[in-house]
Amino acid sequence: MFCGLLLVALSACEVAGSSLKSNLKTNTDQAVSLHVPPSPIDEQKENRKVDYIVVQKKDWLLSLWKDGRVLKTYSVMAMGANPVGPKVYEGDERTPEGQYYINDKHVSQNFQKFLGISYPSDKDILVAKRFGISPGGQVGIHGDRGGVSGFFQRSDKNWTDGCLALRNKDIEDIYSLVDVGTPILIKP
Repeated sequence: MFCGLLLVALSACEVAGSSLKSNLKTNTDQAVSLHVPPSPIDEQKENRKVDYIVVQKKDWLLSLWKDGRVLKTYSVMAMGANPVGPKVYEGDERTPEGQYYINDKHVSQNFQKFLGISYPSDKDILVAKRFGISPGGQVGIHGDRGGVSGFFQRSDKNWTDGCLALRNKDIEDIYSLVDVGTPILIKP
């Protein structure tokens, strides 16, 4: 099985036996490729600690990837009050879906640390414009307020306006591993 996975992933492993090869062919027909968008700051890619971020909204997971492997996975603590579907306009309380990149990184007085997501994209702007509404902005990955206020936030899975909130210890870790320009894929 391990060799079969290497055959699919790397095409470098020779496997003996035609029945095994035919089984592998059947399994690879169902494979889904992951397209990670290029970073707008690709010249810094060699020094990057993390190659890209993948968010799986339905599973409430955020994972950091390096060299084609999951480096770390974190539970998303909160999203907007209406988390299903892509963000369309300001105030819809949805987290965007699609390919973006980290465009900002700063300490936040309200949310510990903040990693800005490059929402809205040109496509997002066109969709909102079609409806005559603002797409919004200032979407990111951040922690909670800490203290008593943070305690109450941690018990509510839908307190953001579309951002991805994580535990403060997790956002500290992610902040240290992610650079501006890192691609992020946000899946439904």
